[in-house]
Formats: sequence, structure tokens, C-alpha cells
Amino acid sequence: MTVSAKEVRTFTADRTPWRYVLVPLLAVAALAAFAFGVDAAFADRALPRLTVGGVEVGTLPAAELRDRLVQEAARPWAAARVVVEGPDALEWTTTNQALAIAPDVDLAVSQALAYGHTGTAAQRLVAWIDALQGRAAVPFAMRADGAAIDEWVRTIASSVDRPASDGAIVPTLLGIDVTQAVIGRTVDSAALRRALLASGTLGDRDIALQLHETYPAVDRSGIRDAAAKAIAATTALTIVAGDRSTGEDAAGLATLLVIEKTLAAPDELDAIPADASAPAARYIYRVRFDDGAVAGWVSRLAALLDHPAKNATYAVQPDGTLVVVPAVDGVKIDQQQLVADVKAQLFTRVRAPREIVPVAVVDTPVLTTEMATRYAPQMTQVATFTTTYPADAARHANITTGAMQFNDLVLAPGQSFSFWDLLGPVSVDRGYAFAGAIIEGKSDENVIGGGLCQVSTTLFNAVARAGFEIDERHAHGYYIDRYPLGFDAAVFEPGVDFKWKNDTEYPVLIKAYPYAAALRFDLISVPNGRRVEIGAPYEYNLKSPAPDQPADPAYLPGGVTLGRDVSRTWTVWQGDTVIHQETFQSHYVPVWGGPAR
Repeated sequence: MTVSAKEVRTFTADRTPWRYVLVPLLAVAALAAFAFGVDAAFADRALPRLTVGGVEVGTLPAAELRDRLVQEAARPWAAARVVVEGPDALEWTTTNQALAIAPDVDLAVSQALAYGHTGTAAQRLVAWIDALQGRAAVPFAMRADGAAIDEWVRTIASSVDRPASDGAIVPTLLGIDVTQAVIGRTVDSAALRRALLASGTLGDRDIALQLHETYPAVDRSGIRDAAAKAIAATTALTIVAGDRSTGEDAAGLATLLVIEKTLAAPDELDAIPADASAPAARYIYRVRFDDGAVAGWVSRLAALLDHPAKNATYAVQPDGTLVVVPAVDGVKIDQQQLVADVKAQLFTRVRAPREIVPVAVVDTPVLTTEMATRYAPQMTQVATFTTTYPADAARHANITTGAMQFNDLVLAPGQSFSFWDLLGPVSVDRGYAFAGAIIEGKSDENVIGGGLCQVSTTLFNAVARAGFEIDERHAHGYYIDRYPLGFDAAVFEPGVDFKWKNDTEYPVLIKAYPYAAALRFDLISVPNGRRVEIGAPYEYNLKSPAPDQPADPAYLPGGVTLGRDVSRTWTVWQGDTVIHQETFQSHYVPVWGGPAR
């Protein structure tokens, strides 16, 4: 049997009927019709709940919308204060109206009315959804008179802008002058204009001024440490040594410092902010002590504060015998320790004037009482020399006053003599008068102490004849015939001195005998067996004054002293040994009183 089957076609249960398609389409169409109708209804109105610059204008037509923006935005905005806060507590205040900044109401109205009414359907739909959810907002655009804003920005900038300026540390007549570094700054005018035109609030506004900084080559960190040290070091100082004290002011202390500006090493200074402009090179000040200046200053202090030991000396009795005047111990500043103390303390800052008490040491005399007593019976005159001079009251006063500064002076064994160091000040209140002296090869009759060369020349000749070591001697500018030719000794302050040294093992007593027109020096010591030979003067290069040479006021017309060079030997023997030998050279210029009348 053959069975055949017929194909039968049936519909499955998931086949979509037309009603399921049609219903959504009808719903969308209805929604679109509603949206079109709503959109048409709000064609000349703002969308519901729309805000402009924070002011709600939803559903308002153009005229009402504009009125509300004027009332609630434009007028409050005009009256609102604008405060710009600057550096150094600076502040500027104005109003939006004064700056001629105002919301562009007409533009805001058009933008509000256009919101949700332009663009694609999808865009308009999104706009409507945002509006209904209270998220739709139109910002204010600002309109402004640029001239008013620019003028106010310039006013602010003129008060704030400044150039960068280097710090500096400079010694002055009053001490130390510290000039603080100034960081340059410039107002960011563009940022300030943007902030002024911003519409973030309709109320009062506070705007923080934005600045750009420019750093100088020497900024605050470049002088900070050095300035602190310099100021500390120049704080008024008192040095107290027993019953004596002396002070130093800021100007004097500043001379002890070395102030240097040098190129700073990497990472030696504070970092410059990344948004600031850095200089091409950065420098740093350094302060240190000048070792030589400190040592010299301490030496001068010691001269004021020391109680030097007093050597034993002799008093000559009327019968010519010597009586010993006892030596006296002294006290001296330990100069090396004081230098160390000054360096250790002066860079430390103090609130009040500083005081340092130096370490003191005993100063013992070179010629003790025992030594002077032992030598007294053996001492006798070992040299003498006398010079004469024309009678003159002023010259006599100067020669007598100067000579008596050395009378009864005792030089201990090994001690040196300096005419100027031992003479003391030459002043009227000490008995000196104005008299003639040779200045640059010419007589000057108005020199305080004129005639002191008579003292130095007389003493030089006594010292030379005793055979003591001579360390410094100078000839006069022209030859004076009352002195030994080529064997005079001029002195002049500064720089022209007469120096000699007691190079024996015995003390030397100097006795001065001034007369009306003469001066004598005696040297008293223990005879040491020295023998002195002074050679005859050798003259050469004799010269007459030139006819046009100015006349010297100390010479009468026709009076002439030839110029010349002179050499003269000096030899000192100790037994068969020469211990000193020198050829003294003298150069004398010609001088005259002018042609004879």
C-alpha cells in the first residue's frame, strides 16, 4: 500500500498582528501632535522653569521676560559692588555701573526665547526635558565700555606693578646699609578683564588679583644670611679691661668686614616658583672678617687699654750719681685671644650693645729693677754731641720741647727707638710753635714744630758715635751748614723717621740739655769697647741754582747753598770685628735767596 501525504502550511502563534504595530504608531503620532501643539503654544514664550543668569523666566513672553531681566538682573547687577583684592592689603572698590559693564538683556531675551525652539527635533526634545526638570539655564552675555574697564585696570596696575630690584649690603659712614631685595610683579590685566566681565553672580563680587612675579638677580635668600651677620657684627661694642674701657661704633666695626657678592651655587638659594620669571644668573652675598683689619684693630685697642710695664730708669743726682727708679709690672690684653673672641662673638645677634672682656696677661719690664741696680755703678757717658742754631724764640720752644721728650729715657737691651713713636703729638697745647722747616726742598716758615730736625740730627750724631745700630736715617732737602755735612738726620711726619736700636746687653740712658741757641745729648751706658770711625764727606755733582729757580724765603738775596751729593762712611768695631758698616748717602738740592740786589 502506498501512502501519500499532502503538505499543509499553518501560521505560528508569534506572528505580530497589525494592531500591535498600529497602537505605538498612533501613540507617537499623538505625542508628536501634542509636542507640536505645546511648541506652538510656547512659540513666543520661554520654556517652563528656564532661568537666565539665575533669574527664572519660564513661560514669560518676550516683553515680560525683558522686564523681569531688567528688574531682577540688570538693575541689581549695576548696583553691585566689585572689590579687587591685591597684595600688601591693597583693595579697590567700584560698581558694575561705574565700569559700564551690564548684562546684554536683548541678547538674553532672544536666547531665552530661542531655547528649545531651534535645532533638530531631538535637540528640542532634550531642551524641553531639561526645562521641565529645572536644568535649563541661559547665561548672561555681558556688554561693556572697554575704555572704562581699561582705565580701572591701569589704575590698579599703576599701584601694584613694580620692577625687580636687587638686594645689597654696603658699608657706609654710619655702619652697614642693607637694601632689601624686591620681587618684581605685574598685574595679569587680561585675567582681570575676564574676571570683571564674568557673570557668575548678580550680587557683590570679590576678585583676587592675579600677578606675575619676576625675581631679581639678588633676591631675599641671596642677602638674608649675610645681612644678619653684618648687622650683628656692627652692633655697638664695648671692650672692658679692668679700669679701662673703650667702645667701637657700627662704622668702625664695618671696617672689619669683607662683603662680597658672588655667583650662587646650584641649590644654594631658595627655589623660585615655577610660574615666576627667573633671572639669567643668581647671586649671593657673603660676609667674613678681614683678618688683617681685625688684628690691626685689636692692636689699636691694646694701645688704649694696656697698662704697659715700666722699665726701671735712672734719676741723675746733682753730684752726677745715678739713682734707680724701680720698674713696674703692667697688664696687657692677650691680642691673639681677643681676635679669636671677636670672630667667635660678633656674628651672633644680640638685643643690646655687646660687651667683651678680653683676657689679660702680665707685662713684665725688659729692664728690671735688679738689672738697673746691677749696672748703675758701671754706667758712664759713652757718647755726646752738640749742635747750635740761630737764636729764635719759636725754634727754641720747639727744640726744647722735643728734646725733653727723650730726656731720662732708658732703652733696655734689645729695645728700639723711633723718633715719632716716642715723641708724641706735636701740637700747640704741648708747647710747640710755628717755625721754619724744609718742605719739598723749600723753606716754609709756618710749620708747627719747625726745628725738630735739630733734635733728631743731634741725637743721631750721639748715637752714631756710640756705635749703636742705626735702622733709619734721612738727609735734609738742602744742606744746612750748622750740621755735619752728610751726617744730618731729617724727620718729617708721615714717612720720614729716625730709628735706632740698643744692640748691647746694657741699658742706655738719654740725657737732653737744651740751651738758648744750642742742644746737647749725652748717652750714658756701660762702656762696651766699641770703636767708631766716621769717614770724611765725599762731595760730587755740585750744582748752582738755576736763574729761574724760585727764591727761598729763608735766604737773603744773593745767598746761595750749592746742591750736591754726599757720601760718608760709618764703621763700628768690636775688637777686631766690624759689627756695623754703612755708607750714608745724601742728596741736597741747590737753594738761594734770588739774585743779589
